[in-house]
Amino acid sequence: MAKKSTIKLLLINESENESERLISLFRDAGRVARATRAQSAEELFHMLEQESWDLLIANDKHPEIVVDQCLELLRKNHTVIPSIVIRDGDANAALDAGACDVITSDDDKRLIYAALRELRSFDDRRQLVSTKEKLSNAIKRCDLLMAESPEALAYAADGMLISSNDLFCTHFGYANPDELDCTPVIDLIAPSDTSQFKQVLKTLENSTESAVDFEFIGQKQNGKTFTAIMHLSDSVFDDEPCIQLTISDSKKQKTSATSGTGPLLGSGSKPSIASLASHHEELSTKLTQFIAQADDGLPCSALAFISIDGIGDIRHRVGITQAGYILASATEFIREKLLPVNAYLTQYCDGGLIALLEGAGVDSILKLMEQLCADLEKHIIEVDGQSIQCTASIGMVVISGKQSVNSTKLIDGAFSACEIIRQDGGSGVMQFIIKKEKQSLGNAASDQELDQFLEEALSDKQFSLSYQPIVSLRGTSGEHYEVRTTMIDDDGGTLDTSQFSDNLRFSTINTRLDRWVILAATEKLAFQIEQEQDVRLFINLSASSLQDESLMPWLDVVIKDGGVPPAALIFQFSASDISDYLKPAINFLTFARKLGCKISIAEFGQATDPFKVLKHIQTDYAKISESFTEQLQPGGDAQILKAMVSSIGENNIQAVIGNVKNAAALAKLWQLGVDYIQGGYLADPSNAMDYEFTDIA
Repeated sequence: MAKKSTIKLLLINESENESERLISLFRDAGRVARATRAQSAEELFHMLEQESWDLLIANDKHPEIVVDQCLELLRKNHTVIPSIVIRDGDANAALDAGACDVITSDDDKRLIYAALRELRSFDDRRQLVSTKEKLSNAIKRCDLLMAESPEALAYAADGMLISSNDLFCTHFGYANPDELDCTPVIDLIAPSDTSQFKQVLKTLENSTESAVDFEFIGQKQNGKTFTAIMHLSDSVFDDEPCIQLTISDSKKQKTSATSGTGPLLGSGSKPSIASLASHHEELSTKLTQFIAQADDGLPCSALAFISIDGIGDIRHRVGITQAGYILASATEFIREKLLPVNAYLTQYCDGGLIALLEGAGVDSILKLMEQLCADLEKHIIEVDGQSIQCTASIGMVVISGKQSVNSTKLIDGAFSACEIIRQDGGSGVMQFIIKKEKQSLGNAASDQELDQFLEEALSDKQFSLSYQPIVSLRGTSGEHYEVRTTMIDDDGGTLDTSQFSDNLRFSTINTRLDRWVILAATEKLAFQIEQEQDVRLFINLSASSLQDESLMPWLDVVIKDGGVPPAALIFQFSASDISDYLKPAINFLTFARKLGCKISIAEFGQATDPFKVLKHIQTDYAKISESFTEQLQPGGDAQILKAMVSSIGENNIQAVIGNVKNAAALAKLWQLGVDYIQGGYLADPSNAMDYEFTDIA
């Protein structure tokens, strides 16, 4: 589980109140938890089968579920979920049953420490499994590339062969690579050249050069010999240093050297894997430029992975030397076909080409690739009197802005599509669609990732607004509502602002969510006004809105275009945000009042001197902190609240208090002189503004 993501808690305890208490502990620790309490043993095991959980917290007070038996069953069924037991008695029984830790009921601090520790450990295990899977896939892909290579390749360590492909085996008269495993390389060289080979190895080991060529007489399994060139280069196999051996025909290599051609496209030679490093570096640079251009909004480009089909069949049909010529000829044909569109073409691996095509539209590029396949299939290559026709499998991926992918993912995607075409018979084109990795709120590690999450969440309609009435105790006209923002998390649960706001803190200014709230709220307000309703909205905004100077002119345009009276908009900021950003707050609030909007201070009264901020700003409403509602309970002393309400009134500010739970509290507030009240006793937040306002003064 990634840092600060929503924790999925499975609870075994006596009541929902205890569950809420545990959720509150996580919230105080800066974490958002979504908890589900198992009502029965049957429901518990159903939930374990249907969902995956991050943590199980259990105590012995559940009326139906025996904790130790539950843990034993989880272990027997190999259900992986870290478990913590809250118990004051025998801890060993729970630990023997499989609990990760046992915490006493009076040690909430240690409970949170243990929970966060187990969550980190569980996440490490998940990442390990994922990494192993990626490694396995990478190994399979490397094995496939080696098997499909048109070159005779092998790897050696400490003088012994540790891996080879079929073509390498064929050169030395062996049936399959298994027969060559652990064979000394020197056994493959004729006795007349063994001394020279040892000297070549020493040269490679002691020299600064990472590759060397060695012309030698090879010795097959049946004793016959042949002349070839062995290209030796430093490499890595299974994370261990080794030497890569590439066998090529002696005559062909000499011809290539004489003609002055290197491992370039269109030449008769074939580059070794070692020599492809410079190609990869240049490709990486080009691809990075293409990605940057796409992010800057330029027309989308594309990457195509082009693989010649049936390399193995061609090799067995005409031999290794002529197969190399055929591949070079096909490559040159492809290069010529792509010249008119100014494509960048390079060899990525043996038998695999990569083309980068600048923005010409997805459909145009697809048609170009399809035409390339058709033209190549018609192209005839003459070799020793034989007519050879080649086909190609092409995987394509579009490079567009805001994909949040790197060059490796683009190449892997194109290669995957190419493989699907190849396995389906070849000679075709397939576009790989990159699924944009959805950013998670808790997983966002930077402002950029957090902004990406907001953009995606708003696009997916994960945020919604509700409206809770604020009722006048003084018979003031107009219908007042406070706008509440809720979010649907990745698991389908609903989070109110207090549950997601801590994870939505930017280190820089970001008003994306605030702007969305303003737009959505004013649109709803405009509709209510069309119905001839006198509605005013309290809209909660973050500290970023106080600091964002560009928000002011934008707000002016929104109000004018929205057709809503400015006085119907009451922008509400927390007292702490105003105090922390007093200078920009003065500028913004002054501007808002000039537009005709109203201002409200929320969480008023929590500071040591709450009225100090009123010396610098002018506000219309002060919403008193809900912590003061405890004074309204039977036996509570409301004198502090009374004095605060009185002082607020003396400053010509209207006092608002929320969390009103009963009629007794309502009566007390009227006596104290509070202007507006809000709370579950009156109405909970609703998607519609349909509360029946009546004079309750």
